[in-house]
Amino acid sequence: MEHKKEYFTRFPNKYIQCNIRKDFGISRKFYIIYILIDKYRSYEDYSWITLRKVLNFYGYKTNKNKPKAVYEILDILEYMINNKMIEIDQDLDAASYDTAIEIKIIPENFDYPDKFGKITSSQYEVIMMADASLNRENILMAFLYINSYIGCRKRNDDGSNMPNAKNYPEAFFRSIENMSKELSMSKDTINKCMDYLTTPTGDIPALLVKREVGSVQKDVNKPPQNVPNIYVLNKEGYQQEIEWAMNKMLEVYGVKEFCPMKSGNYRFAS
Repeated sequence: MEHKKEYFTRFPNKYIQCNIRKDFGISRKFYIIYILIDKYRSYEDYSWITLRKVLNFYGYKTNKNKPKAVYEILDILEYMINNKMIEIDQDLDAASYDTAIEIKIIPENFDYPDKFGKITSSQYEVIMMADASLNRENILMAFLYINSYIGCRKRNDDGSNMPNAKNYPEAFFRSIENMSKELSMSKDTINKCMDYLTTPTGDIPALLVKREVGSVQKDVNKPPQNVPNIYVLNKEGYQQEIEWAMNKMLEVYGVKEFCPMKSGNYRFAS
């Protein structure tokens, strides 16, 4: 993987920090379609994808009777056409599994100059290694969601951190409960995705590093409540990001230090 050319897709936050079916009326397959269009993009802003490439992500078997997923894919392409993100001249209803669908990307509507999260080619490949039973789509959604809140902090021209970098840690410390509501996914499913994202795959490092924070007890008459864990991208300098995020959380909760983690349902901390 070290010798492969690395690329990344800027994924717009507005489509991930929500229930996409409820807010936009389209399937969650939008995520993989958007990424694949960008992955196969040329310098002239053309892209070519096939129905099979999308279906392979989910492990669908292709036969004469097209699965429901095919029509969801076509609906998403129509949505992107109607929202002037792309142009397609072909008759989509006549497309077979292996028809090369030529897509003209409209950069001013497809690309997002801000409010986006990045997913790199190597991160995508790690997600593709997941066992189909765990559902790659859920893992992809969880990773995109976390990335959308981690953000990309501005840096100096030489790549070093800005003086106020500690106020903007590149870390995720929102609650699993909020994540569950926004993505319309169960807490159990999200926790399984988190486990995958924080566990190495063979000799490939985990995509995320988790730091358990602890609990707070502001009322002596009530039991302590666990606070959300901190998640950061597994890259150079992640220890500093965790430290800055911890200081930020102390500030948010108005305490000088956190109590030990309350045993039991800490994984479902709100």
